[in-house]
Amino acid sequence: MQILRTDGGNEYLSNEFEAYCSENGVLHEVITPYTPQHNGMAKRRNIMILNMARSMIKQKKLPHSLWGEAVSTVYLLNKCPTQKLENKVPEEVWSGSKPGVKHLKIFGSKCYKHVPDIKRTKLEDKSEVVILVGYHSTRAYRLYHPMTKQICISRDDVVDEEEAWNWSEDETRSQ
Repeated sequence: MQILRTDGGNEYLSNEFEAYCSENGVLHEVITPYTPQHNGMAKRRNIMILNMARSMIKQKKLPHSLWGEAVSTVYLLNKCPTQKLENKVPEEVWSGSKPGVKHLKIFGSKCYKHVPDIKRTKLEDKSEVVILVGYHSTRAYRLYHPMTKQICISRDDVVDEEEAWNWSEDETRSQ
């Protein structure tokens, strides 16, 4: 971090905090309180995040209730090139190595989640249809089950990026 911009709140005005910033080469800028127009960069970034989330939801015709999941996947911005970094991505500049992107799949894609043997009978399906809505820190996927309206975490999945959930189907029957 090179610059920290705060609104002049007391928690950032101590001599100890100023010394910490100075020791670590961080420039502490104090803006006028209650003037969000001074924080234009953060405001533009928030607009970009909301635009990305809106696009991801519309692309797969997902319900707006999943907007939080879409916004949570914006960590992808750190894996995207920016003009300022010239052929590098923020995560690469921060960590010193290129980030892996092999595990990334299209948000909102239909996904077949494996049902472990212990959780089913011999004649029950070995998978259930869910929707990919994000990533877990353990390199697993965050999945949304439209029937139960719950989020689960799983690694043993097959993602069909070409398909989307058909929301017009009767929700009481499984696909």
